[in-house]
Amino acid sequence: MSVKVSIVIPTFNRKESLKKTLESLFNQTYPKDKYEIIVCDDKSTDGTEGLVKELMKNSPCKIRYFKVKSKYKGPAAARNVGIENADGEIIGFIDDDCVASPNWIENAVPFFDDETITGVQGCTLPLPPSSKKNRIFWIEHTNKITEQEDWYATCNIFYRKKALIEVGGFDHRFFPGEDADLAWSLLEKGYKIVFSRDILVYHETNYISFPKYLKKLKKQELFALFIKKHPIYRKKLMLRFISSEKNLYPIPILFAAVSYLIGSYFLFYLLILTAIMLYLWARVVVDANFKMYPLRILAFIRYFLIDFISLFYTVKGAIRYKCFII
Repeated sequence: MSVKVSIVIPTFNRKESLKKTLESLFNQTYPKDKYEIIVCDDKSTDGTEGLVKELMKNSPCKIRYFKVKSKYKGPAAARNVGIENADGEIIGFIDDDCVASPNWIENAVPFFDDETITGVQGCTLPLPPSSKKNRIFWIEHTNKITEQEDWYATCNIFYRKKALIEVGGFDHRFFPGEDADLAWSLLEKGYKIVFSRDILVYHETNYISFPKYLKKLKKQELFALFIKKHPIYRKKLMLRFISSEKNLYPIPILFAAVSYLIGSYFLFYLLILTAIMLYLWARVVVDANFKMYPLRILAFIRYFLIDFISLFYTVKGAIRYKCFII
């Protein structure tokens, strides 16, 4: 029986979590001879190749390993290697820090009996541990998707292979954002992507340091490139040019600085008060959990730095790619 589904996993130096991902795919309820696993290794140095080749010896389904030889790095290039080498007419994407539910593939495949459907996005839930204490001192990184959203994360999504080839696969210029770019390339051609809660994946929960998180914000520049490539997405933006409501909060601070320099002190204090009220409303009074208010107030500086740097890189991207957004 020929392979119907190809599962593509891009990976880079995540040997231990990749092993959990692969084990969850070995335990699928879908017939083992009807799906294959393709591991696309983006030049790992932690023994990933040895792990995969060892697992191949007793794998209940077909598993293939490829080293990414493209001059481009990142998950986009790795996933493209998977697409090029996939034997299945349906390609499922999962990340190397995720665990698939046992009926993940089995619940996804029937959607493709409908010829009008090109993709199906699944539900993604965070794996424990989730720690309130860690969230105070670190930045939580995970994925939670419980309904259809605009970014179509490739930690849990299936597509028809022929459609992926038609749009040229993933654009290596985007990282992050390569998954949203691909989905919107398909949507703009009239293809249909649906959502199902029954297609379930669990995503690891990790914590990163605040400086490392701020460094990651540099990738906000790419949003301008995304809008330039997919101008239809402007309809989803506030006033068609505000990329995130959080980018509005630092603006009164900037105007306050200008007003101070020109000697308009009344306007300066008014704008400072406006900025403080905005932050209190958006970053402290976000829900009825009053016990968290003192911690959120103490985190004022952290919120401001995140929002200000995010705005800075968004505007920098707008200038770089000549696309007006903030």
